[in-house]
Amino acid sequence: MRFLVKLKTVDNEPAKISLDYRSRFISLLKRVFGTEEFSKDHPRPYTFAVYLGKEVKLEGDAFEGVKTINFRFSTGNSITAVKFYNGILKLKKKNYKHSIGSGKFSIEWIKEEKERPIGEVFKVLSPVVVERMGYKNPKDPEDRYVLPSEKGFEESLLENLIRRYTTIIGKEPKINTFRFEPLEVKEEVIRHYGGLLRGFLGKFRLVSDSDEILRFIYQYGIGVRTGQGFGYLEVENGEVRVSD
Repeated sequence: MRFLVKLKTVDNEPAKISLDYRSRFISLLKRVFGTEEFSKDHPRPYTFAVYLGKEVKLEGDAFEGVKTINFRFSTGNSITAVKFYNGILKLKKKNYKHSIGSGKFSIEWIKEEKERPIGEVFKVLSPVVVERMGYKNPKDPEDRYVLPSEKGFEESLLENLIRRYTTIIGKEPKINTFRFEPLEVKEEVIRHYGGLLRGFLGKFRLVSDSDEILRFIYQYGIGVRTGQGFGYLEVENGEVRVSD
């Protein structure tokens, strides 16, 4: 299930928000789900993406002029979906104000977004971050994270995917064919919790004989740190393979 939450600044005053903003939305999710669900370090059964609007301007290390925020949330777990929906409504009913950057934001509304038929071509709405298999230094983003243009990317992506699928779904996926094809990929460095990550945006094709894997990455995200606002995908119009 997929949801869109509209946030707006109190009194419509524009806010200034740091490039390192995802922690504030993780904080919002702690309000929604409760801090107990964040006590253990394991892959979260969801992903999210943040859109600050096309009118904002990047000035130095911050976005300026933010008045509204689109907060997208996706999960394939019905219990998680119900908790999220009810949690957001509860905060809205309380007229809760959430601090993000220099502004305070209220919840204007939440609505469910219809899932598209699962296909092979995806558009990235929040950067995809992939951990390199066998990395040595967790504090070195060049060593820890691998990009589509680098050796070992596809193998690392598959390893990340199998690891997350097994943890979230509770069984190993059955995959015979797996191929990543970049279509329009832009590699970038992302600020996160005071550190740096390497990831990419754009469009790609994922060829697999497993419809369950394609459905999994659509609903739960792809790569690592999806519960921290990375790896949110949308099915691209065009070459769509409908699954049952």
